[in-house]
Amino acid sequence: METHQLELLIKKYNAGECTPEEKLWLEQWYLSFEWRKMEELPDSVIAEFRDAAWNQLQQHSGKKAVIQMQPLSRKKSSRRWWYYSAAASVTLIGFLFFYNPVKKPVSVPPAAIVQAQEDIRPGTSKASLVLGDGSVIALDAVAVSQIEEGDGTTINKQHGKIIYDNTSGNSTKVVYNTLNIPRGAEYELVLPDGSKVWLNAASYLRFPTRFLEKERTVYLSGEAYFEIAKNAAQPFKVITRGNMEVEVTGTHFNVMAYDDEEFIKTTLTEGKVNIRNGKDIMPLAPMQQAALEKSSGQVDVKKVDIDKEIAWKNGMIGFSDDKLPYIMRQLSRWYDVDVRFEGSIPQGGYNGSIPRKATLSEVMEILKIAGVQYRLDNRTVVITGG
Repeated sequence: METHQLELLIKKYNAGECTPEEKLWLEQWYLSFEWRKMEELPDSVIAEFRDAAWNQLQQHSGKKAVIQMQPLSRKKSSRRWWYYSAAASVTLIGFLFFYNPVKKPVSVPPAAIVQAQEDIRPGTSKASLVLGDGSVIALDAVAVSQIEEGDGTTINKQHGKIIYDNTSGNSTKVVYNTLNIPRGAEYELVLPDGSKVWLNAASYLRFPTRFLEKERTVYLSGEAYFEIAKNAAQPFKVITRGNMEVEVTGTHFNVMAYDDEEFIKTTLTEGKVNIRNGKDIMPLAPMQQAALEKSSGQVDVKKVDIDKEIAWKNGMIGFSDDKLPYIMRQLSRWYDVDVRFEGSIPQGGYNGSIPRKATLSEVMEILKIAGVQYRLDNRTVVITGG
């Protein structure tokens, strides 16, 4: 879309005259806009734009054209705050379009610079690897590109990823490694059979350097997305700490098994898996999710929005009628912050998507416009109302 066309669309938006299709396009454009990487604008100016944009947006957030971008199809308690994100983009891009870094220098308020310096950045590629002998390697700090295991397995290290290669050597001993992902991080792993695993923040995966048993078994805590190499003769199994087992031969699926979550969830995107809970076995079809309630041991199978369930793997933070405590737990892991609620917990569900590359203040300001009140005490987000 040409710049002048985008300007016309923004004007229509501000006047409340956009069609539903135009509104949707504008929202998606906002989510993919790389404004923080624009080389022609200095960081201090970007910080001023962000600060001014949010201030202007909050001043006119009561206007009908901004709040009611399209009829609410859900119950009133559902906060469709991604529309506020689109509104923020309109205000911000208005600054970017009409700012000339050569002809019109901008004085930057000291407060804006301080805010940019103190902002909490999103997660990065970071992990530690525990080898079979118990030694620990900080993968983001070690300079070598190859690591040798005791059984002859070669571990190739790339940026944000490690790849296992056991073609050399013929060891018959089962050696386990553990990949630990801290809060505020993510990492990718290619297992010795070629299966790919993406690990989310605050997760770990324990796995053998060679799959020598009848089953390819790994142990997960946290969240991971799997793309399993097909091998009907050697099924793949994921075992979680909450007594859910996922059995596959070759497929794509997501498992969320955090200790602080009420449910363990397996979501199938492609292929077929069997969920085992004790003696019970339940098959899953694509676009289905099995949710094991830890307190009761009951498993509920239902159809879900795949894009939302694996949003984290695709670089997004996605919610669909989710409660604020659940949202804040996700933000806590990704931004490596603590969360505390003061007084009553805000009720209602929240819907929307935000890029995981956004800073914490950008995410919290969107929630603030949606009605969530907060303050930041060092690395603790205190929710004071909503």
